[in-house]
Amino acid sequence: MDYRKEAQKIPAEDRPVSKKNVSGLGNFFGIYGGEHIAATEFVIGATLVTLGVRATDIFLGLIIGNILATLTYALICAPIGVDTRVTLYSYLKKVMGPYMQKIYNVVWGLASIAMAASMLTVSASAVREIFGIKLQTEWYPTDVKFILVVIVLGIIVTLVAANGFNAVAKFSSACVPWMIIVFLAGFCVVVPQLIEITGSAGIHGVGDFMNLMNTSVWSGEIMEGGQDLSIFHVIGFAWMCNLAYHGGLNDMALFRYAKSAKYGFVTCYGMFIGHFFAWGSAGIMGATAALMLNQSLLILDSGAITSAVLGSTGLLAVIIAGWTTANPSIYRASLAYGSVFEKVSSKKLTYMVGAFMTVVACFPITMNIMTIVNIIVLVVPPVGAIVFAEHWIIPKLGGTRYWASFKGWKINYAGLAAWLIALAFVVVMTVTKALHSYFLFLPTYLLAMVSYLVLACLMGAKEDYSKQVEEERKIAEALEKIQEEEDDEIIEYRPKYPAVQKVTAYASYAVLAGFAVFTVMVAGGSVTPDAWKSSSIIISFVYFALSGISTYFRYGLTEKA
Repeated sequence: MDYRKEAQKIPAEDRPVSKKNVSGLGNFFGIYGGEHIAATEFVIGATLVTLGVRATDIFLGLIIGNILATLTYALICAPIGVDTRVTLYSYLKKVMGPYMQKIYNVVWGLASIAMAASMLTVSASAVREIFGIKLQTEWYPTDVKFILVVIVLGIIVTLVAANGFNAVAKFSSACVPWMIIVFLAGFCVVVPQLIEITGSAGIHGVGDFMNLMNTSVWSGEIMEGGQDLSIFHVIGFAWMCNLAYHGGLNDMALFRYAKSAKYGFVTCYGMFIGHFFAWGSAGIMGATAALMLNQSLLILDSGAITSAVLGSTGLLAVIIAGWTTANPSIYRASLAYGSVFEKVSSKKLTYMVGAFMTVVACFPITMNIMTIVNIIVLVVPPVGAIVFAEHWIIPKLGGTRYWASFKGWKINYAGLAAWLIALAFVVVMTVTKALHSYFLFLPTYLLAMVSYLVLACLMGAKEDYSKQVEEERKIAEALEKIQEEEDDEIIEYRPKYPAVQKVTAYASYAVLAGFAVFTVMVAGGSVTPDAWKSSSIIISFVYFALSGISTYFRYGLTEKA
């Protein structure tokens, strides 16, 4: 067998990331910050207020749940991503067979599009406020201007995502630090407004703050349409919120670029700043806006909330946050559909996905992010459990990885059966309401894993495939040599005007630092919330202008190194 020729037949999307293309920590801080300090936080943070849980349980529950989520990223997803250097969408061809790969990728692609569309609709809710478009309360759009706004935003998001991982990461890196300060404003700028509205005596310590939160934000009272939940539900929700990405292994698409599996711990940045700090901030914004507008939080969208408490800067935050979540979602969807439409280029596929996402986003019902999350985390992650079992546990039981592929199966019947068993369990538990959806993900995940291990061992995982394993190893070695040759031909570039790039970068950092100080001064009483609202939008535009110029001089105006 000509192993080099066999290696050359492997499509680009199925090839491992080469050594030269691995990425440093900076990009991972940017992309995990951008994705988890985003539009979902405005929606979920406000929703947490409706759960009938007191502030003490919210904060403690989120701490525990986010620790579990970080550990799942670091100990389950990142090690497989780094070990294989391929996407889950590609890896499924070896584990589940090409037919099952396509079935899963279609399902996951639709889920990613739904997530991206939801974030686009949230961004549109902010632009809606700017142009005075009426609140979209029906499941369908009721104003043609809202549709036009969604189309414009969809074009912007699609263009960024079409330029791949680095473009998505660079875009997020510029937005994340600014977004953190905006969520800081949820405490420093919005809390003084909440104190004024409620007539509170003010905050002189942690006890006063928690008392205000327990009485005016997370009071434990159940709103109409809300749920009566406990701290355990909060823990479960925080853990399962991104299960499709960590336990479900879809973030192999990102971690394949990581230099080390330890990069998985970088996700704590997104989990705690996004899913703790930002959720808390958004909850305070939502409760305060509901009091200011004298309307139920259940009918207010993110644009209405942020406009009331943070003014124009809040609206800008919602727009940008929607983009930073939609971008990686479209990126993942296009990767997933790459195995289905193999002859279509990645960029064209992203444009197709982006167009479909934009059409879906025109329907305001997509803003119901909690429903989308619940469906995704119960349908998709069992496949991640099967892949985890195949990659790490099957070899320890005396079996062989990719055994179904070596048998020549187009479908791994053990994997298909395990997935269907897990889905049947979800349906039964959901219909009977025997287990809350915030707890259902864990037994479903474990059931899929155990079912697969039993079925795989019975169907042939422990047979002798030593010849096929050796051929696989030699093809991998040949492919690595081909990639090394290709990497040597890559031309490296450096900034053409490094001094200008550095000056503008440092200037943007200085503006950002000043913005943070200015925000904290509101909490100290030396700056009023109204002064912050009127000045912060100008500061924000200056920051993004400087950051954009710096990025252009760093990546746009370049010369050969």
